[in-house]
Amino acid sequence: MSVRTPRTKSRWFAKQKERDPAAIASVVGMAVWRLGLHSIKRMRSARFEIEASPQYFAFLREYLIFLVQVADRFALARLTLPERRVFTVNLAKQIARLVAENESELLGGDHDAMRSRFLDTFNERADAYAECSFAEDSGPGFDFVRLCSHLLLDVMTEQDRAWLIDQIMSIEAPEAVDRLRQVIDNLVRTAGAIVSHEEPEQDGPFPEMPAVDAPVDDPIPPE
Repeated sequence: MSVRTPRTKSRWFAKQKERDPAAIASVVGMAVWRLGLHSIKRMRSARFEIEASPQYFAFLREYLIFLVQVADRFALARLTLPERRVFTVNLAKQIARLVAENESELLGGDHDAMRSRFLDTFNERADAYAECSFAEDSGPGFDFVRLCSHLLLDVMTEQDRAWLIDQIMSIEAPEAVDRLRQVIDNLVRTAGAIVSHEEPEQDGPFPEMPAVDAPVDDPIPPE
């Protein structure tokens, strides 16, 4: 039985309205989250063992970090550098919160520690993904997706490792990347203007974000 790609919001209903990069990140964050869950659901349908256990969230963390890195590279071609930084920092924080909320609810444990673990891993992976190729027309290069696949090997059972790389590189990643590009393109295209209401951080070049866990004083503005 096939698993459908989840429908996600990909445009503003009130078109041509000024948008903040943080608001764009909030919508992209839900798309990233749903795409991550969809890939796990499809892989489980294909008989990969990804149980509702710490293994499930270990897999989800690595795959979501990959998708956030992809979204960041797409943002690079569509936003100014300060806007991109606001977008990616808010996106990483949102995904960290969603992972922590779901993991702590399902498995128990400290929510804040789980959130920090996601952000720590995100920052560690940023250095590795920074060395990988990415093109606007074709998306992440072979090395970019291969890195994700090899990081996921560590959380899979022995019997699934032989099939994992092909599943991620041939099926899961290409479909998720295409969908993510569509979402970001439509959100940017239907925004009247993009104006940041946050002061951009000045330390460190992208994609490294040493201050990704800095607190946000202002909430994400409503639509």
